Amino acid sequence: MRRSSRPEVDLLRLVLAWALLGSVAQGCHAARPFKATSEVVALPEVRLAPGDVVEVKFFYMPELNDTQTVRPDGRISLQLVGEFAVQGKTPAEVQSELARLYTTQLEQQTDVAVIVRSLWNRRVYVGGEVNSPGMIEMFGELTALEAIMAAEGFNAMTARVGNVVVIRHKNGERHGMLLDLRGALAGKGAQPFYLEPQDIVYVPGTRIVRVNRWIDQHINLVLPVGLLYTRPLGEGEIGISPSR
Repeated sequence: MRRSSRPEVDLLRLVLAWALLGSVAQGCHAARPFKATSEVVALPEVRLAPGDVVEVKFFYMPELNDTQTVRPDGRISLQLVGEFAVQGKTPAEVQSELARLYTTQLEQQTDVAVIVRSLWNRRVYVGGEVNSPGMIEMFGELTALEAIMAAEGFNAMTARVGNVVVIRHKNGERHGMLLDLRGALAGKGAQPFYLEPQDIVYVPGTRIVRVNRWIDQHINLVLPVGLLYTRPLGEGEIGISPSR
């Protein structure tokens, strides 16, 4: 994998990709520090959104089985029932509505299951001095160190392990936190730092003293507002890859 000699280039690619996926609100906001926590983030109720992948399975009519990605308009398209809105609904609600719709179409009781194969917003982004920067899916709780290990670990020659940045976007503002992961790597029983969906974990190659000022300089001032839009890329569309 080709590596860039400038960490800022990798960061810019990573953050722009994050923005293009709809995780950054339009406009510039000053970064604010947030407090480190070792508590597990409570998993919210699953409600479908654009970009989620769902599989619809029929127990007695497999010819109707289908796997769909929720479109930017929040809909999927299925045989016999056509366009069907799923955005904001739980898988159980979608399953109940589809059973009712197909019973009307087929004039018989229909057993259908709705299986969520992937959730678009359950992911984080890892960049900087790691061996395989990019997107990491969250299947449950995930710590910053685990996300870095999923990105094939630190670059042993250049990574500032004691100066890892976590960027979090909440209520229209970007928040920053510096983590020292040297103790965890040394097996000293350091408290884990649990991530939230859409967090960015950035491993710098140089020391960062004030994380809020660093975020303002490297992120807020380099993201053109016109570049941002709030939907996943569709098939055939071109985005900015977070990889080097």
